[in-house]
Amino acid sequence: MGHDIHSPRLRLSPHGHYVWIDAVRGIAALAVVVFHYHHFYLADALARPGLPETSSFPWAALFDPLYRHGHYAVELFWVISGFVFAHVYLPRPTTARNFAAARLARLYPLHLATLLLVAGVQMFSLNRLGHWQIYANNDLPHFLMNLGMASHWTYLTPGLSFNGPIWSVSLELLSYGLFFLSLGLLRRGGAGFAAALTAACFGIYASGLSLPPLRLTDIFLCATLFFTGTTLYFLHGLAETRRAWDGVTLAGLAGLSMLALMAGRDDVALIGICAAIVLVTAMLDRLFPRVPAVFRMLGDTSYSIYLVHVPMQMIVLTAADLFFGGSRAFATHPLTLPVYVLAALGLAWVVHVRFERPVGRALRRWMERR
Repeated sequence: MGHDIHSPRLRLSPHGHYVWIDAVRGIAALAVVVFHYHHFYLADALARPGLPETSSFPWAALFDPLYRHGHYAVELFWVISGFVFAHVYLPRPTTARNFAAARLARLYPLHLATLLLVAGVQMFSLNRLGHWQIYANNDLPHFLMNLGMASHWTYLTPGLSFNGPIWSVSLELLSYGLFFLSLGLLRRGGAGFAAALTAACFGIYASGLSLPPLRLTDIFLCATLFFTGTTLYFLHGLAETRRAWDGVTLAGLAGLSMLALMAGRDDVALIGICAAIVLVTAMLDRLFPRVPAVFRMLGDTSYSIYLVHVPMQMIVLTAADLFFGGSRAFATHPLTLPVYVLAALGLAWVVHVRFERPVGRALRRWMERR
């Protein structure tokens, strides 16, 4: 039989776990942590116009690209999620209940805990200091949308609020739903259907189609990147029997990115670059199956890193207002960045081990029994 791109025997990778890809997700979370360093310069939530140039931040010679562009790690998250979901769910059957239980148990406990913590910190800051920290959209409608993990679905709640980074997870939930609804077609149609679904999502995104109050552009950009990851998983699976497939795919992504840059389509180039990073990382899992422990730790704690660093910043800023007259001079000290990153890592690990993992497992068992 020929090596057909739709062949069920070839289209799925046999790897048990892509540890390198998990590690890259953790590294991407750290990129967001560094990007958010500018929060330490904020006198209050409305002070963004007065932020200094990132070139004046500590260690700018090394980290200025992350200070300015670290937010693009979010797009990388979405591609990784599409790849990982394909690996987890395509080879084995699942029910709507089990799928929902797994996603809710994985995401919601830490989200709820950080949401309530941030709400408490923000109310304290407003009542005691007269201003919000970092984000100003902390009213009841924003809280309710955050409670439902729907903070970035519509324009009814404009702007980031509470634990701001959850916005990207909010969008990703909709891609999860579309993925589950498409599982049967993905299994039958293989890479061809995955690519068609990616193209359809990109078409809606690029068309600028408006359907108020939904944020269609953001929703379908996320879906485009997510299903790019799913398509990539199928193509990488072909490389288990024909190693050249990874090289061909990588060359195609490089060509797409260069053409997109020349055409002024930075968004398309970003999709290609993120996909290339994920593919190269998947290749590392085949070439170097032994992964250093620190990379495993990064992979395990990526979600905690992503959700705990902003609440930590809010507490630091509130303390600076209470005890140091609102001074932000500490942000200019060269030790602040490494202390901040290491503190975020340490706190994320403790939260993951002591809260996120055990509570998630207990919630999943409870939901699956009902």
